[in-house]
Amino acid sequence: MTITRSPKFAIGAQVATLKHHSVACILVIGLAVSASAQTPYTEVPTAFENLISELERSPEATPNVSAISRITASAQDLQRAINLDGGARPALSNDATNIVRSLQDKTFSARGSLDALRRDAATNVVSRDDWHPRVSGDRVSGTIGTRLNQTSEGDCVGISVVKAFANTTVGADILQKAVSINPDGSFTVSLPGDPSGRYHVGRDDLDQFGKGDAGAAAVVGALFQYFHLNPKTSSLPTNKVMELLAGTAGEHFRLADAHSSPSQIEQFLKKYAPLIGRNVAMVFGGAPNHQGDWSKGDGHAFAIIHIDIRSGTLIYTNPWDESKEHIIPINTLAGLAAGTSADFEMVKFR
Repeated sequence: MTITRSPKFAIGAQVATLKHHSVACILVIGLAVSASAQTPYTEVPTAFENLISELERSPEATPNVSAISRITASAQDLQRAINLDGGARPALSNDATNIVRSLQDKTFSARGSLDALRRDAATNVVSRDDWHPRVSGDRVSGTIGTRLNQTSEGDCVGISVVKAFANTTVGADILQKAVSINPDGSFTVSLPGDPSGRYHVGRDDLDQFGKGDAGAAAVVGALFQYFHLNPKTSSLPTNKVMELLAGTAGEHFRLADAHSSPSQIEQFLKKYAPLIGRNVAMVFGGAPNHQGDWSKGDGHAFAIIHIDIRSGTLIYTNPWDESKEHIIPINTLAGLAAGTSADFEMVKFR
């Protein structure tokens, strides 16, 4: 069993057909790393800041042996942190690789390395700054994130993560503070993992991010803007979406099904059962059947609503129709999910 905390180099994706739609939802996942739950590691933001610090200490001229050793170690630490976190940061990984190579072939430039890292950090959720949402417009009345239904190819991850957040006290509060509605019907969104950013989602653009909950659709739209992706052709990276919405309020964990036995998955789900809907937001991957029920495979994201240990069942929603709750025995889910590329991803709020 591999449980990793947030601070798959290769990014894999499969497609699941949307019910009544020709478009598909792609769940971006990564290759799990071979590490135990207790393996020490550095979180991505900390590893990134450490590498930046080492580069800022380095002169433009060729660094000495000690500096080369420190910079190389920091670059490799960033790569390890990215892998343990679930990947989906290829640009930063490439930057770290290029730094190590440039030190070896003597083409190293501290300034060039810093510029590349800071450029690519813009869409890779590395901020540790406090979030103080100050968005223009009026707060959205009512709850956000409980009734948004999927309409586009890449919406499933964003919608399911928002649903899982809305199922917790802290997550629901984050969603409420993150969104405001403007006089013209457009929305302004502030994301906790990008404290300085402000995202504008027009009224006419909302439907491509889901229907039934305009405020939640605005959040999903802001997520796509942050990652510079199109929901009709691209999907969101689950790990980074959870970190972007949580900011410093929570910590991301991932259970890799590929390295977990049925009993280990069942143990994991029962461990966090009392926290689901309280201070844990959790999603998981699978391949929906025609009725929208979870089935073995990958390519689609579901939100976990409740785990009942007494009855041995798990309640979840499919973003095709979030008004409908689905039930599956925990042991059935664990038995079928074990060994697949679909992971369980969660944020535990502090």
